Amino acid sequence: AIAWAGNEVDLFHGGQLLRLDRLVRARQGDCWWVLDYKSAARPEADAALREQLRAYRAAVSAVYPGQDVRAAFLTGEGRLVPLE
Repeated sequence: AIAWAGNEVDLFHGGQLLRLDRLVRARQGDCWWVLDYKSAARPEADAALREQLRAYRAAVSAVYPGQDVRAAFLTGEGRLVPLE
C-alpha cells in the first residue's frame, strides 16, 4: 500500500526549513500524505497547528506539482485527523 515513506523529512519552502514528521506516498491513488505527530488530544482545535500543517502540505505540493497531497495529524491516542 505504501510506495515510499520517510521520517523527519526536511524541505525548504518559502525561505524556511521545514521538518515533516512523516511523508508517505500511497501506491493506491498515487497521493502523498503529510503526517504530523501531536501529543495533544485535539490538535485540530489549535489554529497554529492547523496552519503549520497547511504549510507542510504546501511545501510538498510545490515539490510535486499536480499531484494529490493530503495532510493529517496523528494523535497520541492513535487517531488520524485529516486536515480540511
